[in-house]
Amino acid sequence: MFKKSLMGMTCAAVCGFAGQALAQTPVGTDYKRIDVMRDASNWAFGVNLAAADVNSIDNNVFSFGVFGNYFTAPNFSLGLTLDYWNDSFSEDARRVEVDDLVIGGHGKFMFTEFTSGLRPFVLAGLAVHRFQVDVANRDPNADPLVDKFNEYDRNTEDVEGELGADFGAGVMYRVQTSMDMLAEVRYRRILDRTVDLDQVNYSIALSYVL
Repeated sequence: MFKKSLMGMTCAAVCGFAGQALAQTPVGTDYKRIDVMRDASNWAFGVNLAAADVNSIDNNVFSFGVFGNYFTAPNFSLGLTLDYWNDSFSEDARRVEVDDLVIGGHGKFMFTEFTSGLRPFVLAGLAVHRFQVDVANRDPNADPLVDKFNEYDRNTEDVEGELGADFGAGVMYRVQTSMDMLAEVRYRRILDRTVDLDQVNYSIALSYVL
């Protein structure tokens, strides 16, 4: 339910940005002046909230994170993200808790020749996922747990990061000269195909430009 709600909020945000921009922009206005172009030296920092649809997990997953973008050109930026989600569910009558800490980097291309302060964008990059799994009521005398999450057991010393590839698209709306609102859909593919933990994130974010 939460994931569907946030997906709806994301769509509503995009439509709301467009409607507000069109309603407030006088006829004949210089759009480029309103949609202030970012200097190549600008840094932008922000926070995001997301609903993550994670393969192999049936529950809705709530995710939150922070990010930073450096504009190398008015229509291109390089960015870093730090995201986290946690979820609990039952697997073969056992309670399983899964965490994912994600550190990623990406390039983002914005379509600046657009009207009324709206900027669609696409992005691509790489991310490292630090999965950890805890299984309740584990018998310490039993054989190691054998399931699809075994390699991420936080009770062992062999928990390692998984490399993933990110692809996404969204829209940014200029609220003020130094503040943007964003709605984004991002697909995060885990390159190790021995475990199915690919993700689709639906996020809304607020960004402040220094």
